[in-house]
Order: sequence, then structure tokens, then C-alpha cells
Amino acid sequence: MPYLYEECGRLLSGSGGVRERTSGGPLPGMPFNTAATEVRSRIVVTLASWGGLVAQERSVAAPARTVPSLARWLVGQVEWLAAHPAGGEFSVELQRLVRAAHRVTSPGGARRVPVGACVESGCAGTLVARTGGAAAGLAEIRCDADAGHRWAECEWGQLRGRMTPAGAGGRRRTQWLSPQDVSRIWRVSMGSVYRLASENAWGRRRVGGRSYYDEADVRRTLSARLAGHRAR
Repeated sequence: MPYLYEECGRLLSGSGGVRERTSGGPLPGMPFNTAATEVRSRIVVTLASWGGLVAQERSVAAPARTVPSLARWLVGQVEWLAAHPAGGEFSVELQRLVRAAHRVTSPGGARRVPVGACVESGCAGTLVARTGGAAAGLAEIRCDADAGHRWAECEWGQLRGRMTPAGAGGRRRTQWLSPQDVSRIWRVSMGSVYRLASENAWGRRRVGGRSYYDEADVRRTLSARLAGHRAR
């Protein structure tokens, strides 16, 4: 993880390979890789979140909030984490981060996948999911007839609800998200997912020993949280 963090940093400093040019960089015309910035931020937040969880539950001091310090400290806690109920989620989340970092440092081609007819009234377009490429993780669904008809990944649950036929009584069916889905879509650590679910009493059901959360409850909590961050 520290190595990948530094590799993403090389892209920002201009010493790496592929870079994404945007007009909103630090200076006009200066190259700035937004995907690398996002992955670096996710690495810090994720390691710090798990470090905080371990420190709290073991009543020990947390390490400094730097990637090398956090990584070394968590390696020392790996046996305890392996026995923790959320240990599997810790492993999965790190694997997801590794893949995201590799897509940034060695990007492949973007993918376009048709997902159905546009749900906006009077629109005859087709909705297309765009994922991968240099902006790994910044996925969206966009109408091929009207660019204004677009949904960020965190809005896909709402879109799916509009595309799903209503159930009995004309009510929309509840959409359920796994903790991994919530973490990936909303860019929050698994530790934060479990904490927010408990604090905000998200609707939950268990299937095959796994928990799933009501997408509407997740969206209400995290949309408000995101709006608060933007306001600051």
C-alpha cells in the first residue's frame, strides 16, 4: 500500500507516466491526475479508519496518520484483525484499493455497457454505464441522447428503482446494498459503514449470513453527509 501510494504521488508530481489533463488543476494548463488524488485520499482514509477501529477496541494508541506508519502498525495487528468479525471486510477493502491504484498507475481502456432505456419522460435514448479507464472508480450512467440525463455511481440505487416495475400496491421494491456496495459507491471505509448503519438505524436484512442495508436509508444518511462536506 505505501508503494502504490507513492506511485500515485509520482503521477501528481509529473514524474510518472500517463496523466489526465484537466482545466481545473492547480495552475492553468498544469497536468493534474484526479484519479490518482482520489486513490491516495482513499488509501489514507481507509487505513486510518481501520487503525482507529483497532486502537479503540484494543484500547491502545493509534499510529500517526501517514500511510507508512499506518501500514506498519496494521501489519503488527494482522493476527488480531484476522480473528475479528470484520477481518474479511478489511482484506476485501484493501484488495479493492490495490486494484484501484493499479488501474490509475497502469490504466486500461474505459468500458461502455448499455443498461436499458432512459427513464426520463419523453426521452428515447439508451442509458450507458461508463467505467474504468484513467478515471477508475469515477463511474456514471449517462443517456446517449441527452448528456443532461446522467447518474453518478452513488445515484444508481435510485435509478434502479425507477427502472424496476412497481410491486403490489404500486410501491417501489426496496433496494438492498451489501456493506461492500455502500463502501465502494459512497467512498467510505467499511469501518465507517458499520458505524453509520448502527448510528442511523438503517433498515437491514440478512441473507445467507450476510447483512444488506436499505438503499434509501443509506442514501439519506450519506447524501446529507456529503452535502455537509461540500458546504464546508
